[in-house]
Amino acid sequence: MQHQDNDDSSIQRSQTPPNQPSLPNQPSHEAPQLLSTPRKSGTPRSTTNVTRHRSEILNQMKDEMVRCDAWSEGFDLYLPDVGIVKEDIVAAVEKLKKKHCLRDIDNGDQKLQFTDFKVTPSHIKTTGEKMRYKPLTEICEVLGNLKLLNDREASCKLIQEPNSHSSAETPGGNFIVDAYLKLEKSTMPPLKTESTMKHFADMAVVSEYKTWERDFLDNRKKILGAATFCMNDDPRRMHIYGITIEDSMMTVWYFSRSHSAKSPAFDFTKDPDRYIRVMLSFLFATEEELGYDPTIQRRLDEVPGKQTLCHVYKVKDDVGDKRERYFKTQGSIFEHRSLCVTGRATRVWKVVEVKSFDECQPLDGSILVLKDVWLDSQSKTECQNLDAIFQELHKLADLLDKGDENPDIFKGFENDLKIPLKECLKGRSWARYFLTKVCDWQGFESRKVPPTAQADSTLFDPPTPTPTPSSNPYSDQSRSTTTQATDLVPVAQNRPLRQYCPRRQYRVVFKEVCEALHHVQRLEDVATALLDSVFALQLMFLAGWVHRDISSGNIYACRSQENGTDGAQVRGILADLEYAKHFDPDGAKSSSDPKTGTAFFMAIEIQKQVLIYNPDATGSMPSRGRRVPQSNLPTLTSVIHNFEHDMESIFWLFLWILLVRFPSERSAEQEKEFAGVLSAIFQDTSLCPPERERVFTTSGALDTLLKHWLNPELRPISDYLLTLREALVVGYHQRKFDFGNRPSYAALYPFLIDALASGRIVAEAKNADSSVGDDNRPSPKAARVESGTDAASSQHQNPEVEENEESS
Repeated sequence: MQHQDNDDSSIQRSQTPPNQPSLPNQPSHEAPQLLSTPRKSGTPRSTTNVTRHRSEILNQMKDEMVRCDAWSEGFDLYLPDVGIVKEDIVAAVEKLKKKHCLRDIDNGDQKLQFTDFKVTPSHIKTTGEKMRYKPLTEICEVLGNLKLLNDREASCKLIQEPNSHSSAETPGGNFIVDAYLKLEKSTMPPLKTESTMKHFADMAVVSEYKTWERDFLDNRKKILGAATFCMNDDPRRMHIYGITIEDSMMTVWYFSRSHSAKSPAFDFTKDPDRYIRVMLSFLFATEEELGYDPTIQRRLDEVPGKQTLCHVYKVKDDVGDKRERYFKTQGSIFEHRSLCVTGRATRVWKVVEVKSFDECQPLDGSILVLKDVWLDSQSKTECQNLDAIFQELHKLADLLDKGDENPDIFKGFENDLKIPLKECLKGRSWARYFLTKVCDWQGFESRKVPPTAQADSTLFDPPTPTPTPSSNPYSDQSRSTTTQATDLVPVAQNRPLRQYCPRRQYRVVFKEVCEALHHVQRLEDVATALLDSVFALQLMFLAGWVHRDISSGNIYACRSQENGTDGAQVRGILADLEYAKHFDPDGAKSSSDPKTGTAFFMAIEIQKQVLIYNPDATGSMPSRGRRVPQSNLPTLTSVIHNFEHDMESIFWLFLWILLVRFPSERSAEQEKEFAGVLSAIFQDTSLCPPERERVFTTSGALDTLLKHWLNPELRPISDYLLTLREALVVGYHQRKFDFGNRPSYAALYPFLIDALASGRIVAEAKNADSSVGDDNRPSPKAARVESGTDAASSQHQNPEVEENEESS
């Protein structure tokens, strides 16, 4: 689900992240099937909403930026450490003088001046920016011909091609940059048909110029857009640098997965020494120092009649025989295309194992899955969390074998859910609901924030306009100094400093080749995958763990047949356990729990950081003159993620799938209205939209939504969704502050399973050409027994046994 947009200035065309599901006015390229009969394709995605992308990138990057006010012990720590010494600077100065690029002057503290910049660029009489900054190319060419004292040679050169477009591996990369440092040795393999366009992959450092200092914000938008796209497009990028120049003021930028940083601005026409030092650090840096990952190489995969770019990943097996293994990509399963550079940057590929970077023939025909992600350096990996969950399940299974069942573990579960869970534990078959690891590896770590750096959320704010004084000489000057109430409220220029934890690469190879839920085309397959994922959540509940990141991108459908043809057996797999953690019921009273998860499907309490249960919301009028007593209720510092929050995320995910992925035929006017309604509920923001909260907490709001917009063929599901919503809301209220009340969570799973099972039954009934109307809908109990229990209890058995039973 990759979407291409056009920016208003044709500089940056960003993309909606695939794991951020498309809104109703952003249909996916493939229309899903409600039944066995294919539906018509969705209408092409409108390109008129792209004007938000640059501004949205700036908005999302606000809290990811730090500012360095000094070079020493500041931004110098971000620059590539190429080992520049004083003798290198002296040699560079002498060479530039010899080539008439630099001259001696006596202007106070300034002793050197670039020959072609006797005045600032804005005062150079020429036709445009290209000619004003053209001398920088010659200066960098002279610098690149040096040889440093440590024998380093230049790895890149400055190119100024402001009128030429660029090529990328993903849609949306045909924007223009004013200049860039190009790698001398291309990262692209030789192609049979070379394009005249420049490759983003070889742009080591991107640059943007503006003649006037007042245009700094436009420059920052462009450099952010270019950096964001490059980090999304190129799997090899660990970090990237950028340069902006407004008139003569130059700033260097660093963008990484943990945070981004801005250097002090300096006048390159008055401080040639600083310019020389900065450019030498870039020109003589290695690929790795410039942010390219040496453990990923781009190659050309050749099949009869076709050439396709691929990537070869090196994975150092940290668990098995400790050898280096290589995996060649065979296609993308999932990529997170964020509008923010910071983050996990999850990529999931189909891969085959090969011998090395240059010996790319598959070692065997097995298709595997490789996941590449950036995690907080101190966090547990998915496999470490999974191992811990499995250890807890093993303990429970051992107790069951001894007949020493802990009565509190299954308390609150109905028998039709308790029985399959016990059978799964006794059979030790829980692993089939999760991915099976082949090998994993923890790689490079991002830079730490220097102690002198400061968080700054105002770097992308427009300049404050200076009020124009009154032109009337007789005006009352007191009117211009009248204080408003808002003037007395202090405004925080910077948001609170947070810890920018370094991030570490993590790669894991799995056996199962799956399909992300938002790509699944049949509703019955969607429901089956969700039912199995709920069973996995129940297993995690028994082990005492919460998932904390339920989304369409981490629930997978795994098929018994490669192409997923009709009749292929589908099972669901719950993945992405990086954020999973052991549930601490006292955590809400003692520690903060940061927001985690995908905003589209995040629970209301997590988004708002406010409990739905409010004991003071009585609505009774106080007595006049009577002092209101102070509350003795427990003080909560934050909302901690609990088991019901995972269930609520499944509710939002299923609701989104029904409304957006399986819509009814609508007119253009209806589509426009539908887009507005759904866009008010599903937003890519951690702030809870009011309409979203209303749909969940206000009686009748969800019913109205479903009556207007749910596909008529899916109407039998409505009652179960409404019942599920009510059960979840009541669950929050009845639990109050007793977060350790395990039965209160267990009692909610049947309602969740009923809703999901009804979806599968409705789709299967339609496929069998039988009608299921409001008067002929399956009962909740029947739905649970027929679908929920079947999806759980039968699938915990040996897969070979299942196939034999079904064939007989």
